[in-house]
Amino acid sequence: IELFFKWMKQHLNIKKFYGQSEQAVHNQVYIAMIVYCLNLLAQLGTNSSRTYLQISRLLKAAPWKSAHIWIRKIAGRAVR
Repeated sequence: IELFFKWMKQHLNIKKFYGQSEQAVHNQVYIAMIVYCLNLLAQLGTNSSRTYLQISRLLKAAPWKSAHIWIRKIAGRAVR
């Protein structure tokens, strides 16, 4: 159990819980896990050599940009 919580703190980027109830904490953890999985799928789908942190930063930097631009950046190809 302690290894799971250590992994959560390192990978899910949960700094604090925004709700007090058990359901709010569960929802926040589930959402963080979904985001982690989506970033990992983006990394695997593009055969990227970038780290999870680099991909996460790319996606956070410009959420309004088109998906094809994200995919090219994640894959490490030049964006036109």
